Amino acid sequence: MCGLDLGARYPGVGEGFIHVHHLRRVALLEAPTTATLDDVVPVCPNCHAMLHRREPPMTPEELRRVWLSGSAGAVDES
Repeated sequence: MCGLDLGARYPGVGEGFIHVHHLRRVALLEAPTTATLDDVVPVCPNCHAMLHRREPPMTPEELRRVWLSGSAGAVDES
């Protein structure tokens, strides 16, 4: 979603680390369900937290629009 490479940002500890966001709200499921890859989307931990800042949670597409609108104010750390 945001393009954060955790392996590059946190060398030696961030490789292979990612959160997944369930597209169907787990809390609203009536019975135990096994999620498939079609039910989740990989996101960085920050994006995952931002998806859940609203009730109901934003969709990944909604958050992507928010992220793109704020990218003009991003700080270049190079």
